[in-house]
Amino acid sequence: MGSKKIKITMDETLKRKAYLEGTKLKNAGYDNEVIYARLEKQGIPEDLVRQVIQNLSIQQKKEVMEKVVEKKAVSYNVALVKIGIGVSLAIASYIIIPEHAIIPIGLIFGGIFAAFASKLKMKG
Repeated sequence: MGSKKIKITMDETLKRKAYLEGTKLKNAGYDNEVIYARLEKQGIPEDLVRQVIQNLSIQQKKEVMEKVVEKKAVSYNVALVKIGIGVSLAIASYIIIPEHAIIPIGLIFGGIFAAFASKLKMKG
């Protein structure tokens, strides 16, 4: 029973080593083939190397998607701010000079167009 406990600990240590080294190599910009070769050279089993590379690739894709979604959300928020500024200017110009409400209307419509465009990008 004691040897089984030691084997599990060694397996976990090997997994940690493989993920740590794989992560370092991935962050350094190496491609999957180089990571595969280096991990295998360190005596890590082939099936564990494949698992590490697959999980690192999934994690990298997830991080890229999160950045894309964040960027699209920021552009949507900027569009909403433009709409807010346009409405504020429209109200202020209507109070001060009722005849010249054309400039803020352009900002409002520009903001609405930008909001729709960024919302469509978020869906697609």
